[in-house]
Amino acid sequence: MKVAILGAGCYRTHAASGITNFSRACTVAEQVGKPEISMTHSTIIMGAELMELAGVDEIVIADPVFDNEFKVIDDFAYEDVIEAHKSDPEKVMPQIRAKVNEVAKDLPKPPKGAIHFTHPEDLGFEITTDDNEAVQDADWVMTWFPKGDMQMGIIEKFAGDLKEGAILTHACTVPTTMFKKIFEDLSSPEMNIAPTVNVSSYHPGAVPEMKGQVYIAEGYASDDTINNLVNWGQTARGSAYKLPAELLGPVCDMCSALTAITYAGILGYRDSVMDVLGAPAGFAQMMAKESLEQVTNLMNTAGIDHMEEKLNPGALLGTADSMNFGATGEILPTILEALKKRSE
Repeated sequence: MKVAILGAGCYRTHAASGITNFSRACTVAEQVGKPEISMTHSTIIMGAELMELAGVDEIVIADPVFDNEFKVIDDFAYEDVIEAHKSDPEKVMPQIRAKVNEVAKDLPKPPKGAIHFTHPEDLGFEITTDDNEAVQDADWVMTWFPKGDMQMGIIEKFAGDLKEGAILTHACTVPTTMFKKIFEDLSSPEMNIAPTVNVSSYHPGAVPEMKGQVYIAEGYASDDTINNLVNWGQTARGSAYKLPAELLGPVCDMCSALTAITYAGILGYRDSVMDVLGAPAGFAQMMAKESLEQVTNLMNTAGIDHMEEKLNPGALLGTADSMNFGATGEILPTILEALKKRSE
């Protein structure tokens, strides 16, 4: 099986955030006895997992940076990094981040420059700067591209070289719905560039070197494709979740924190008003819909940075607390406390 990975990533953004580590990479490295995997990141760790844990025998990484300033930092012993991550990653991560930020000052950003700690060739991968070459005969093409509005221009250059029925997944920066639309446009009678492909996602939901998880988007690929992606994801990443394509962004991207709060609130509210108060499902759903729609409308009309001017958070303190029972009572006190701080 051939997997083509388009985009090698760069560690500078992760280092600058100051909140990431190599927990997943170190776990895989020790599991398969290859210390060099311990400091792989972005698509490289996902490729290493597929090769070492899922038995993928051919992986090609394509990125123009391989003809530019591809910097491999070799200041850190892999074994030391693994040992630190067994107890406390922060024993070693501050030094790693500091080194990356130092190197980044004089290194151009992708695609002119990138920072890694292990060269992909040392993992048994092939490398190329040619996307067309990489995707030829590939059973699965995994993309790790810049922001969504740039992707059509990148994809249309290699779309004609895709294998009929190939799996196409994205790992970040673009909604699955937009990703699918790109291939629909490229295969339209007007353009007629792309063959029939299976579009989904292989989205880590967080920096992949840190957590062993992946999200598979349903709706645009065959059942066999989705099942295969889930099986590969469970084997390689440790856990895999199927979800509707439209929900991938709210679950995986920065808005997931809001999605988690909202979803927990809906489920708790549902159980409280239906199981405790005995309200029918239709009534409970009507009230939930009104709440969600009107709060969204408030954000759209006032702007997210001016919402408190229209709705004082304190206005909810004397009403929402009356729902402090059942499943809602498990989460509402914390929410009320947060609202109280914002109303003072």
